[in-house]
Amino acid sequence: MKSHIVIALIAIGLMGSGCATKEQTVLEKSILSPESVEIYDVSAKSTLDEVHHGRKLLSNFPFVAKEPVLDFNGKFSHQFYDKIDYRYKFSHIRDVDFWKLRTNPFAQDFIYILPTWSDEFKRVSNDLFTNLGFSYNLSTKEQEILKWWIGQGGILWVEGGIYSTRYDTFKKNGDINHKAIVKKVVDKSKNLRFFDKSVKTYMTTAKKVDYINYIPLKMQFKTSSDVPYFQDIKNVELVSNDFLSVDFMPKAKTLLKTTSGKILVSFVQYGKGGVVFLRPFEYKDKMYDGELLRWKLMHYLINRMYYEKQAVVVEEVKEVTPVADKVITLHNLHFAYKSAKLESESRKNLNPIVSYMKEKPNTRVIVAGHTDSIGSDNYNYKLSSQRAASVREALIEMGIAADRIVAKGYGESSPVATNATKKGRALNRRVEFILKQR
Repeated sequence: MKSHIVIALIAIGLMGSGCATKEQTVLEKSILSPESVEIYDVSAKSTLDEVHHGRKLLSNFPFVAKEPVLDFNGKFSHQFYDKIDYRYKFSHIRDVDFWKLRTNPFAQDFIYILPTWSDEFKRVSNDLFTNLGFSYNLSTKEQEILKWWIGQGGILWVEGGIYSTRYDTFKKNGDINHKAIVKKVVDKSKNLRFFDKSVKTYMTTAKKVDYINYIPLKMQFKTSSDVPYFQDIKNVELVSNDFLSVDFMPKAKTLLKTTSGKILVSFVQYGKGGVVFLRPFEYKDKMYDGELLRWKLMHYLINRMYYEKQAVVVEEVKEVTPVADKVITLHNLHFAYKSAKLESESRKNLNPIVSYMKEKPNTRVIVAGHTDSIGSDNYNYKLSSQRAASVREALIEMGIAADRIVAKGYGESSPVATNATKKGRALNRRVEFILKQR
């Protein structure tokens, strides 16, 4: 048995050394041609842990419905789903263990809420957050944990609002009291606020056919967005199978609106996270963009710092280096835990950078340090600056003149992936080398 373990360890060691050689070879061969090169440490375990199937997310959040949808494969080609390289952890609010969430905020990336039946919606105050919490039987402490979790970077996804059927209120003679139904829903949804934002409500009512039956409502919208990431969302369809519904929409950051200016998706920032509100758009109809909207909304919300600050960071870099000829990103430079000390084994990974700069004596480099979001902004900025300086000192010791190297730290301000997962945080901890001919 022990011999088998030894053989396995030797095989893994050979695989690891082979990967390192291959990484350096790739860098050496490609450094002169591409604009950007990514270098990673790859292990068999991490690769297997990240096996995923994009289409499987279709049967779960955020492609949700009050009744399961069977055999729905999405509107796009296999290539689209094969390229989905992320998996998010999510749960309906009623399924969350808030006591575990308190000790591990990264246990969930999203917590979602579906439309709530009017009789289950508890109007206890003008605070919509509190009303939603009590509607799902969350204690005051659990509501505090939920708000804290959002502040740590979590996303609460609120889809729709409250709804009612034709059978919720009757007159004494057995007739359905339509006015009473409307009044009950209006009374529960008016004059609400969410995190100090006023809440607009949109009411939809189905068309009555006879005493019992009605026709589900369908509404189509031409859409636009001031956020470039959503500008390819052009058409959405709203489908309401309930007799009457009211959708909540806080007046916050608008992510999607109709061409006439009516808000369809809004986002309320809270700490590092926030709450997104959207109306329950159809996602199974191939004629509309409801599915694409949800895919893009997931990716944007978990990486919004990257999309919102990318232009600012680029401008900051341009102040130092107007034209970056090459950008090399190394993910295989390792530092001691919570330290700026570069591990000795990582120094060899700087050899291709050193060789390139020696071959190109007119080249200078900006060493840009980046961290994940664990810790305060100030701590991460200092740590990234110190680590960039440590790499600069290593390059000087390896023979590069000090006046050819500038070290700069960016902290957590420029993520390239989600900070809500272990894999994403590993990608964000990186050192970039911006090589420029002077």
